[in-house]
Amino acid sequence: MKVRPQAIFSFVFLIFFIVFAYLAKDWRLQARMYPWVIGIPMVILALVQLILDLKGIVRKQQDAAPVDFQFAQTTVEPAVAKRRAITMFSWFLGFFFAIWLLGFSITIPLMVFTYLKIQSDEKWLLSLSLTAIAWGFFHMLFVRLLTLPFPEGKIITWLGLS
Repeated sequence: MKVRPQAIFSFVFLIFFIVFAYLAKDWRLQARMYPWVIGIPMVILALVQLILDLKGIVRKQQDAAPVDFQFAQTTVEPAVAKRRAITMFSWFLGFFFAIWLLGFSITIPLMVFTYLKIQSDEKWLLSLSLTAIAWGFFHMLFVRLLTLPFPEGKIITWLGLS
């Protein structure tokens, strides 16, 4: 068993998520739900990744995710790969900015709809249906079931609507 940089990286993430989940143990139930809902599955996934890295199992290039940022790949021209990466990161940044500006409750359906309609060019019925499903899932799981308090966006706060 050879220790490679990938295994060290996976080990660091494993320790991070163990500490992340452990530090929440003394919090009240509602406050520790978020670190545990995220942290415990991430501990499991990081442990699996560490085992794979220590065994030397490496994914094949053709198994790579389509969002991998690879300019050297021969099937896609570098200009196209760069444009796709810029588009992807623009959506990420726009999502985070919208969360800050509008809050989660408004941003989730807005971003799902705009991504489906603008980026994916889906039909109106499919875009609206999937947006409603995403919002319903978000609302039922995080707002109703877990009762996680999401802060209002800056615009709502500035207008005094919260």
